[in-house]
Amino acid sequence: MHPAIEEFLQRPRSHIVGMWIGSLLIIAGLFWQYGLKGYLKDYEKKVAAVEDISQKITDETRRARNLNKLKDKVKELDLKLKVALQELPDKREIPDLLSSISNLARDAGLEVMLFKPSPGQLKDFYAEVPVSVAVQGTYHQVATFFDDVSQLSRIVNINQINIRDPQIDPERVLVKTDCVATTFRYLDESERQQAATKETGKNRRR
Repeated sequence: MHPAIEEFLQRPRSHIVGMWIGSLLIIAGLFWQYGLKGYLKDYEKKVAAVEDISQKITDETRRARNLNKLKDKVKELDLKLKVALQELPDKREIPDLLSSISNLARDAGLEVMLFKPSPGQLKDFYAEVPVSVAVQGTYHQVATFFDDVSQLSRIVNINQINIRDPQIDPERVLVKTDCVATTFRYLDESERQQAATKETGKNRRR
């Protein structure tokens, strides 16, 4: 037997056990440092990547479910819009509607100084019909006119309101009021095609 081994075996048992434990710890440390540690880090990275992909799949699945709901909602709203637009007046009814607005101003006691329809602006299914209006009367008469317009069965928006030039007579204060009354009408088939062609031309120019 090798002298070094004989010398080792002749040492007290506690020394031998200690040296074996120390050797095992050194071997385990080297295995951890140069082997298992690297594999563990790689494993942790792969676990993190799997969790990230799993979360993305969950998020995308949730979005997909919501997307179907949103598509159904858009279809429902689009159908409601088309039904609502079909209830708008067509081109033939606009003169009567504008005449009604003018009559409401006179019925409220206002003097109509200007009532000028402008060319309509075509949209997808409808056209805006703005009318420049200038009237003269009391604040109360102006407010009555605006309220009467809001009660019409057709949609009429009053905007760009400008009240000016107050004049005091013995019994009341008269003001001049400028505004734009905008109503809407439904497009017929030829006008919808015209609007679509115009929009297509804009997109090509872009």
